[in-house]
Amino acid sequence: MAETSPDGARWSLEAAKGRMDEKNAVMTFTSPRLKFYEAGKVSSAITSRTGSLKMQERSAVLSDEVEVDSRRDGMRLATSRLYYSSARGKIWTEEPLTIYKGKTVIQGRGFTANPDLSEIEIQHQETRLAKE
Repeated sequence: MAETSPDGARWSLEAAKGRMDEKNAVMTFTSPRLKFYEAGKVSSAITSRTGSLKMQERSAVLSDEVEVDSRRDGMRLATSRLYYSSARGKIWTEEPLTIYKGKTVIQGRGFTANPDLSEIEIQHQETRLAKE
């Protein structure tokens, strides 16, 4: 499954298993992998154990061991639940999260960002340098 624009793919979704609830227009997935594109290249990827996609709203919920891998700058985010809205072009969570970039580790709660992690807002955060 994918969403495209005149410039090409915006995002694509692959999963180990999927099930469609036609009555509610909701797809549920096992081991989903959501990839985001910029200029035809993958800019970030989100993986989790489970997820669902509301077809008409073009919004997703990813749960259980959620990871966001930003290809742009090598940043990685880990949390337990993540929301995505295609209309807003944003990902967010109210759950605790950890962001890793090089030796920097940021922990927080309450987060909104672009899917490629290029613009991040964390409401409650603590930053530290990881030990080698």
